[in-house]
Amino acid sequence: MKLRQGKLFAALAASALAAGLLITVAPGSMAAPASPLIGTWVGSADLYYGGKYSQGTEKLTITTARGNVAKGTWQWKPTGGSWSSPAPVQLIALNSAAGATSIDILGADGDGTYEGVLIPGVSFEIGYMAPRHGAGTKTLVLHSLMTKAQ
Repeated sequence: MKLRQGKLFAALAASALAAGLLITVAPGSMAAPASPLIGTWVGSADLYYGGKYSQGTEKLTITTARGNVAKGTWQWKPTGGSWSSPAPVQLIALNSAAGATSIDILGADGDGTYEGVLIPGVSFEIGYMAPRHGAGTKTLVLHSLMTKAQ
C-alpha cells in the first residue's frame, strides 16, 4: 500500500503524539533520574593531553538534581599534586528503560563533553573530551571510574 505525502505526514505526526503520551504516563516517569548523582564522586583518572599521558584523581560534587539535570562542581588533582579550583558542571541523566540497572549520563561545558554510565549504589564511569585546535594535538581526554564518597 502506498501512502501519499500528506497521509504519510499525518501518520507520522499521530505516531509521535501517541509515543509522547505513552512516555508521559509510563510508570516511573515522574521519578528524578538525576537524583542518584547527588553526592561526592571520586576516582582515579587517566588523562591524555598534548600528546602526553598522565594519571590523577577526578572529583565530581553534585549538589543539586532536579528532574533529569544535575549541577555541581568538577575538580582534578594530578598524582602528587593539589586539587584544581572547582569548576561548574551540569549533567543530564537520561531516562532508562523499565528494569534497567544503569542510567546514561551526558553533559557539556564551554570546552567539551561528558559521557558516562551510572549504576546507582555501585559506580559511576565517566569520560570527558575537549577538542582543541592544532590537528588534535591538544585534545584533552579524561576517563574515570568513580565511587561515591561516604
